[in-house]
Amino acid sequence: MYSKKQNITGKTKKLLDDNKDFNFKERFGGIPKSIMKFKKSKKLMNLIEYDNSELGKVEGAAKARGGGYAKKLRYSIYNPDQAYFILDYYTRPGDVVLDPFMGRGTRPIITLHLDRKYIGYDTSKKTVELNQGLIERKMNDKVDNAKLIHGDGTSAESYKEFINRDLKVDAVFTCPPYYNIEKYSGEDGDLSQLKQNKFDDRINEMFSNLYKVIKTSSYKDVEFYPVIITVGSLRKGNKGIIDMDRVFQNIAIDNGFVLHDKMFTENLTPGAGFTFRRNYGYRFLTKNHETTLIFMKYKELN
Repeated sequence: MYSKKQNITGKTKKLLDDNKDFNFKERFGGIPKSIMKFKKSKKLMNLIEYDNSELGKVEGAAKARGGGYAKKLRYSIYNPDQAYFILDYYTRPGDVVLDPFMGRGTRPIITLHLDRKYIGYDTSKKTVELNQGLIERKMNDKVDNAKLIHGDGTSAESYKEFINRDLKVDAVFTCPPYYNIEKYSGEDGDLSQLKQNKFDDRINEMFSNLYKVIKTSSYKDVEFYPVIITVGSLRKGNKGIIDMDRVFQNIAIDNGFVLHDKMFTENLTPGAGFTFRRNYGYRFLTKNHETTLIFMKYKELN
Protein backbone atom coordinates (compact mmCIF):
# COMPACT_ATOMS: atom_id res chain seq x y z
CA MET A 1 0.00 0.00 0.00
CA TYR A 2 2.83 2.39 0.83
CA SER A 3 6.59 1.96 0.83
CA LYS A 4 8.89 2.31 3.82
CA LYS A 5 10.62 5.15 1.98
CA GLN A 6 7.48 7.29 2.01
CA ASN A 7 7.19 9.92 4.72
CA ILE A 8 3.94 8.74 6.32
CA THR A 9 2.65 10.67 9.33
CA GLY A 10 0.94 8.87 12.19
CA LYS A 11 -2.50 10.11 11.17
CA THR A 12 -2.01 9.19 7.51
CA LYS A 13 -0.68 5.74 8.42
CA LYS A 14 -3.76 5.12 10.58
CA LEU A 15 -6.04 6.19 7.71
CA LEU A 16 -4.26 3.84 5.33
CA ASP A 17 -4.28 0.98 7.82
CA ASP A 18 -8.00 1.47 8.50
CA ASN A 19 -8.69 1.14 4.76
CA LYS A 20 -6.18 -1.59 3.89
CA ASP A 21 -8.92 -4.20 3.31
CA PHE A 22 -11.16 -1.75 1.44
CA ASN A 23 -11.76 -2.71 -2.20
CA PHE A 24 -12.36 0.54 -4.06
CA LYS A 25 -12.99 -1.17 -7.39
CA GLU A 26 -15.79 -3.31 -5.99
CA ARG A 27 -17.44 -0.42 -4.20
CA PHE A 28 -16.87 2.50 -6.57
CA GLY A 29 -15.89 0.82 -9.83
CA GLY A 30 -12.40 2.24 -9.57
CA ILE A 31 -10.47 4.96 -7.78
CA PRO A 32 -12.73 8.01 -7.31
CA LYS A 33 -11.23 11.04 -9.03
CA SER A 34 -12.04 14.72 -9.40
CA ILE A 35 -13.56 14.17 -12.86
CA MET A 36 -16.28 11.51 -12.86
CA LYS A 37 -18.82 10.08 -15.28
CA PHE A 38 -21.89 8.24 -14.07
CA LYS A 39 -24.21 5.93 -15.94
CA LYS A 40 -27.90 5.84 -15.12
CA SER A 41 -28.28 2.27 -13.95
CA LYS A 42 -31.63 0.61 -14.52
CA LYS A 43 -31.87 -0.46 -10.89
CA LEU A 44 -31.58 3.06 -9.50
CA MET A 45 -33.63 4.65 -12.27
CA ASN A 46 -36.42 2.22 -11.44
CA LEU A 47 -36.02 3.07 -7.77
CA ILE A 48 -36.85 6.71 -8.46
CA GLU A 49 -39.56 5.68 -10.99
CA TYR A 50 -38.00 7.83 -13.68
CA ASP A 51 -39.90 6.35 -16.63
CA ASN A 52 -43.31 6.69 -15.03
CA SER A 53 -42.85 9.56 -12.65
CA GLU A 54 -45.49 12.19 -11.97
CA LEU A 55 -42.61 14.11 -10.38
CA GLY A 56 -41.22 14.61 -13.88
CA LYS A 57 -44.38 16.38 -15.02
CA VAL A 58 -45.33 18.60 -12.11
CA GLU A 59 -43.08 21.57 -12.83
CA GLY A 60 -43.99 22.38 -16.44
CA ALA A 61 -41.89 22.81 -19.56
CA ALA A 62 -38.19 23.55 -19.55
CA LYS A 63 -36.87 26.78 -21.03
CA ALA A 64 -35.91 26.43 -24.69
CA ARG A 65 -32.39 25.03 -25.07
CA GLY A 66 -31.30 26.08 -28.52
CA GLY A 67 -34.09 24.88 -30.80
CA GLY A 68 -34.78 21.60 -32.55
CA TYR A 69 -34.80 18.46 -30.46
CA ALA A 70 -33.12 20.31 -27.57
CA LYS A 71 -36.17 22.54 -27.27
CA LYS A 72 -38.30 19.54 -26.32
CA LEU A 73 -36.05 18.04 -23.66
CA ARG A 74 -37.80 17.19 -20.41
CA TYR A 75 -36.61 18.62 -17.15
CA SER A 76 -33.23 17.42 -16.01
CA ILE A 77 -33.30 15.03 -13.08
CA TYR A 78 -30.46 14.41 -10.67
CA ASN A 79 -28.62 11.26 -11.72
CA PRO A 80 -29.30 8.61 -9.04
CA ASP A 81 -25.93 6.94 -9.67
CA GLN A 82 -24.20 10.24 -9.01
CA ALA A 83 -26.25 10.75 -5.84
CA TYR A 84 -25.43 7.20 -4.74
CA PHE A 85 -21.70 7.81 -5.13
CA ILE A 86 -21.75 11.17 -3.34
CA LEU A 87 -23.73 9.88 -0.38
CA ASP A 88 -21.72 6.65 -0.15
CA TYR A 89 -18.38 8.47 -0.38
CA TYR A 90 -18.96 11.56 1.79
CA THR A 91 -21.51 10.37 4.37
CA ARG A 92 -22.03 7.37 6.63
CA PRO A 93 -25.03 5.13 7.49
CA GLY A 94 -27.22 6.76 10.09
CA ASP A 95 -26.23 10.30 9.11
CA VAL A 96 -28.90 12.99 9.01
CA VAL A 97 -28.82 14.59 5.55
CA LEU A 98 -30.45 17.98 4.97
CA ASP A 99 -31.62 19.01 1.50
CA PRO A 100 -32.77 22.65 1.03
CA PHE A 101 -33.99 21.91 -2.54
CA MET A 102 -35.74 18.55 -2.50
CA GLY A 103 -36.57 18.35 -6.18
CA ARG A 104 -38.04 15.28 -7.80
CA GLY A 105 -37.20 12.08 -6.01
CA THR A 106 -33.52 11.30 -6.43
CA ARG A 107 -31.87 12.56 -3.26
CA PRO A 108 -34.71 11.56 -0.89
CA ILE A 109 -34.86 8.00 -2.25
CA ILE A 110 -31.10 7.39 -2.53
CA THR A 111 -30.50 8.85 0.94
CA LEU A 112 -32.97 6.41 2.46
CA HIS A 113 -31.77 3.55 0.26
CA LEU A 114 -28.29 4.00 1.77
CA ASP A 115 -29.65 3.99 5.33
CA ARG A 116 -29.26 7.69 6.00
CA LYS A 117 -31.99 9.94 7.40
CA TYR A 118 -33.43 12.65 5.19
CA ILE A 119 -34.83 16.15 5.85
CA GLY A 120 -35.90 17.98 2.70
CA TYR A 121 -37.53 21.28 1.79
CA ASP A 122 -39.36 22.27 -1.38
CA THR A 123 -41.42 25.33 -2.22
CA SER A 124 -43.80 23.23 -4.33
CA LYS A 125 -46.49 21.57 -2.25
CA LYS A 126 -47.22 19.16 -5.11
CA THR A 127 -43.57 18.12 -5.30
CA VAL A 128 -43.52 17.39 -1.56
CA GLU A 129 -46.67 15.28 -1.85
CA LEU A 130 -45.33 13.30 -4.81
CA ASN A 131 -42.01 12.68 -3.07
CA GLN A 132 -43.89 11.42 -0.03
CA GLY A 133 -45.86 9.03 -2.21
CA LEU A 134 -42.69 7.80 -3.91
CA ILE A 135 -41.05 7.11 -0.54
CA GLU A 136 -44.12 5.22 0.66
CA ARG A 137 -44.04 3.04 -2.47
CA LYS A 138 -40.30 2.40 -2.66
CA MET A 139 -39.05 2.86 0.91
CA ASN A 140 -42.07 2.04 3.01
CA ASP A 141 -39.97 0.50 5.80
CA LYS A 142 -37.97 3.74 6.05
CA VAL A 143 -40.78 6.30 5.96
CA ASP A 144 -40.02 7.35 9.53
CA ASN A 145 -36.48 8.29 8.46
CA ALA A 146 -37.75 10.99 6.09
CA LYS A 147 -39.11 14.41 6.99
CA LEU A 148 -40.43 16.33 3.98
CA ILE A 149 -41.30 19.99 4.48
CA HIS A 150 -43.26 22.35 2.24
CA GLY A 151 -41.20 25.47 2.68
CA ASP A 152 -38.27 27.60 1.62
CA GLY A 153 -34.99 25.81 2.37
CA THR A 154 -33.02 29.05 2.18
CA SER A 155 -34.93 31.17 4.70
CA ALA A 156 -34.08 31.75 8.35
CA GLU A 157 -37.67 30.84 9.25
CA SER A 158 -37.12 27.27 8.07
CA TYR A 159 -34.17 26.82 10.42
CA LYS A 160 -35.68 28.28 13.58
CA GLU A 161 -36.39 24.87 15.10
CA PHE A 162 -32.83 23.71 14.43
CA ILE A 163 -31.33 26.82 15.96
CA ASN A 164 -33.71 27.12 18.93
CA ARG A 165 -33.16 23.47 19.88
CA ASP A 166 -29.48 23.47 18.89
CA LEU A 167 -30.06 20.61 16.45
CA LYS A 168 -27.21 19.72 14.09
CA VAL A 169 -27.13 17.70 10.88
CA ASP A 170 -24.33 15.44 9.66
CA ALA A 171 -24.46 16.54 6.03
CA VAL A 172 -26.14 18.79 3.51
CA PHE A 173 -26.68 17.49 -0.02
CA THR A 174 -28.61 19.55 -2.54
CA CYS A 175 -28.86 20.90 -6.06
CA PRO A 176 -30.41 24.37 -6.40
CA PRO A 177 -32.02 25.73 -9.57
CA TYR A 178 -29.46 26.79 -12.17
CA TYR A 179 -30.75 30.34 -11.97
CA ASN A 180 -33.69 30.57 -14.40
CA ILE A 181 -32.66 27.95 -16.96
CA GLU A 182 -35.66 25.89 -15.82
CA LYS A 183 -38.71 27.55 -14.31
CA TYR A 184 -40.27 25.65 -11.45
CA SER A 185 -43.46 26.00 -9.40
CA GLY A 186 -43.57 29.77 -8.94
CA GLU A 187 -44.73 29.29 -5.34
CA ASP A 188 -43.36 31.48 -2.57
CA GLY A 189 -39.63 30.96 -2.19
CA ASP A 190 -39.03 29.53 -5.68
CA LEU A 191 -35.57 30.80 -6.65
CA SER A 192 -35.95 29.93 -10.34
CA GLN A 193 -38.24 32.94 -10.76
CA LEU A 194 -35.67 35.43 -9.45
CA LYS A 195 -33.09 37.59 -11.16
CA GLN A 196 -29.46 36.76 -10.43
CA ASN A 197 -28.83 39.35 -7.70
CA LYS A 198 -31.95 38.32 -5.77
CA PHE A 199 -31.11 34.65 -6.29
CA ASP A 200 -27.60 35.17 -4.90
CA ASP A 201 -28.99 37.04 -1.88
CA ARG A 202 -31.10 34.02 -1.03
CA ILE A 203 -28.15 31.67 -1.45
CA ASN A 204 -26.22 33.89 0.96
CA GLU A 205 -29.06 33.53 3.48
CA MET A 206 -29.01 29.75 2.97
CA PHE A 207 -25.28 29.45 3.65
CA SER A 208 -25.65 31.61 6.75
CA ASN A 209 -28.29 29.19 8.06
CA LEU A 210 -26.36 26.08 7.04
CA TYR A 211 -23.33 27.28 8.99
CA LYS A 212 -25.48 27.28 12.13
CA VAL A 213 -26.91 23.78 11.65
CA ILE A 214 -24.07 21.70 10.19
CA LYS A 215 -21.81 19.88 12.64
CA THR A 216 -18.26 21.16 13.00
CA SER A 217 -15.56 19.21 11.16
CA SER A 218 -12.02 18.65 12.36
CA TYR A 219 -9.16 17.88 9.99
CA LYS A 220 -6.97 17.02 12.96
CA ASP A 221 -9.47 14.53 14.39
CA VAL A 222 -10.50 13.22 10.95
CA GLU A 223 -14.16 14.17 11.47
CA PHE A 224 -15.99 15.46 8.42
CA TYR A 225 -19.51 16.84 8.04
CA PRO A 226 -19.92 18.07 4.46
CA VAL A 227 -22.11 20.63 2.77
CA ILE A 228 -22.41 19.21 -0.76
CA ILE A 229 -23.91 21.34 -3.52
CA THR A 230 -24.10 20.56 -7.24
CA VAL A 231 -24.12 23.67 -9.43
CA GLY A 232 -23.91 24.57 -13.10
CA SER A 233 -23.52 27.64 -15.28
CA LEU A 234 -25.42 29.59 -17.88
CA ARG A 235 -24.50 31.76 -20.82
CA LYS A 236 -25.63 35.37 -21.05
CA GLY A 237 -24.53 36.33 -24.56
CA ASN A 238 -22.02 39.16 -24.53
CA LYS A 239 -22.13 39.14 -20.72
CA GLY A 240 -20.34 35.80 -20.81
CA ILE A 241 -20.76 32.79 -18.54
CA ILE A 242 -22.49 33.12 -15.19
CA ASP A 243 -20.45 30.60 -13.21
CA MET A 244 -22.34 29.27 -10.18
CA ASP A 245 -19.18 27.49 -9.05
CA ARG A 246 -17.39 30.80 -8.47
CA VAL A 247 -20.45 32.57 -7.05
CA PHE A 248 -21.26 29.80 -4.56
CA GLN A 249 -17.63 29.49 -3.45
CA ASN A 250 -17.43 33.20 -2.70
CA ILE A 251 -20.72 33.21 -0.79
CA ALA A 252 -19.86 30.08 1.21
CA ILE A 253 -16.40 31.36 2.15
CA ASP A 254 -17.89 34.71 3.20
CA ASN A 255 -20.10 32.73 5.59
CA GLY A 256 -17.16 30.88 7.18
CA PHE A 257 -16.98 27.70 5.12
CA VAL A 258 -13.86 26.16 3.58
CA LEU A 259 -13.88 24.56 0.14
CA HIS A 260 -12.82 21.02 1.07
CA ASP A 261 -13.24 19.17 -2.23
CA LYS A 262 -14.58 19.56 -5.76
CA MET A 263 -15.90 17.09 -8.32
CA PHE A 264 -16.60 17.66 -12.00
CA THR A 265 -19.21 15.39 -13.56
CA GLU A 266 -19.27 14.70 -17.28
CA ASN A 267 -22.91 14.59 -18.33
CA LEU A 268 -24.75 13.18 -21.30
CA THR A 269 -25.72 15.93 -23.78
CA PRO A 270 -28.58 14.63 -25.93
CA GLY A 271 -29.07 18.02 -27.57
CA ALA A 272 -25.42 18.46 -28.58
CA GLY A 273 -25.97 17.11 -32.06
CA PHE A 274 -28.43 19.93 -32.74
CA THR A 275 -26.52 22.82 -31.15
CA PHE A 276 -22.83 22.26 -31.86
CA ARG A 277 -22.86 24.27 -35.13
CA ARG A 278 -24.44 27.24 -33.40
CA ASN A 279 -21.95 26.89 -30.54
CA TYR A 280 -19.04 26.83 -32.98
CA GLY A 281 -20.42 29.92 -34.68
CA TYR A 282 -20.31 31.76 -31.36
CA ARG A 283 -16.91 30.21 -30.55
CA PHE A 284 -17.87 28.38 -27.39
CA LEU A 285 -17.85 24.71 -26.46
CA THR A 286 -20.89 22.56 -25.81
CA LYS A 287 -21.35 22.46 -22.05
CA ASN A 288 -21.36 18.88 -20.75
CA HIS A 289 -20.40 19.14 -17.09
CA GLU A 290 -21.68 19.99 -13.64
CA THR A 291 -19.62 20.90 -10.60
CA THR A 292 -20.17 19.51 -7.11
CA LEU A 293 -18.67 21.62 -4.33
CA ILE A 294 -17.94 20.13 -0.91
CA PHE A 295 -17.63 22.63 1.93
CA MET A 296 -16.72 22.12 5.60
CA LYS A 297 -17.07 24.20 8.74
CA TYR A 298 -13.73 23.48 10.43
CA LYS A 299 -13.12 23.55 14.16
CA GLU A 300 -9.53 24.70 13.65
CA LEU A 301 -10.70 27.98 12.13
CA ASN A 302 -12.98 28.92 15.06
